[in-house]
Amino acid sequence: MKILVLSQDYPSLDKPYAMSYVHSRNVEYKKLEHDVKVINFAANTTYEYDSLEVYPYSKELIDWAEVIVSHAPNIKNHVRALKGIKHKKVVFFFHGHEVLYQYGDYPKPYSWKKEKLSKKLFIQCYDKLKMGILKKFLKVCSNNNSIGCIFVSEWMERQFLKNINLKPKDIGASIIIPNACNSVFLSNHYEFDESNKLADSITIRPLDDSKYAIDLVVDAARNNPEKEFHIYGKGNYFLFNEKPSNVKVINQFIQQKDIPELLNKYNFAMMPTRYDAQGVMVCEMVTYGIPVVTTDFEVCVEMLKDFENVKFIKENQFKNFKCEFEASQVYKNEKFSPNILIKEELGFFNEL
Repeated sequence: MKILVLSQDYPSLDKPYAMSYVHSRNVEYKKLEHDVKVINFAANTTYEYDSLEVYPYSKELIDWAEVIVSHAPNIKNHVRALKGIKHKKVVFFFHGHEVLYQYGDYPKPYSWKKEKLSKKLFIQCYDKLKMGILKKFLKVCSNNNSIGCIFVSEWMERQFLKNINLKPKDIGASIIIPNACNSVFLSNHYEFDESNKLADSITIRPLDDSKYAIDLVVDAARNNPEKEFHIYGKGNYFLFNEKPSNVKVINQFIQQKDIPELLNKYNFAMMPTRYDAQGVMVCEMVTYGIPVVTTDFEVCVEMLKDFENVKFIKENQFKNFKCEFEASQVYKNEKFSPNILIKEELGFFNEL
């Protein structure tokens, strides 16, 4: 198939995390010998990433495609790019923010993140507008094309129904398929490298977004002063909050392919969340086999309940949590294997 993937952003050497779950899929499509091209709406020039061609928006590419895959469709770019197309297979992946209200669905921002009232009012109006436009667009698009909707979790489908007020079956086929792990997390497995240990705990998170709950990592660190906690990420959190002496912030990005080797140098991963549609990086970590601590948020339980190397902790219990893990053999769980999920996606494309 000629598969054109639309993404608001995409990994590059400067931004290796940017919607990396989209890139992981594309790599697997290409391995199966499909012709894959990517439109990155944030790109100004064409570039190559992991042997995949990435372009700015191009009408010619829209015409070229047999299957158009729209990840997290927004009204600014995706709706504009797909307006008026006919006789195409179009697959919409719903990942989260594109059908969620920033004020109402997401947890409150940290108190030290001051927001202007005018900005808040603008976002509230924009979110209401985007829900209406997206609903109308999906209906119109389905009249002229073969439409498919993929949700990354049951929770995500429920949010879509609540906010868009549109049954997926009324516009086309729909299915729930979680994001697959990058294959690097399955080609090897976690083995603690004690001789090169860097610290006890690793967290890979943006610092300033309250949904990623760096404050809960800090709570756990304070209750475990004998252990060292490393946080990889950027942000201003510790300009406004005290950093315990056993917490170290490494202000850098990590290429996805380098994460497994890094995980081997830690005893466990501390990855809480207050809100997520799936939590791809946590899924990759547990698949790799490192012990992981996360919150008992409903998506975490839905995604990870079948893994033996996960501890679910209530948000108000992180300050009392003792980080003790018994060494045990972790058996590989392939729930998020691209070998399984990518074939399921491609089969769904073919059936449209």
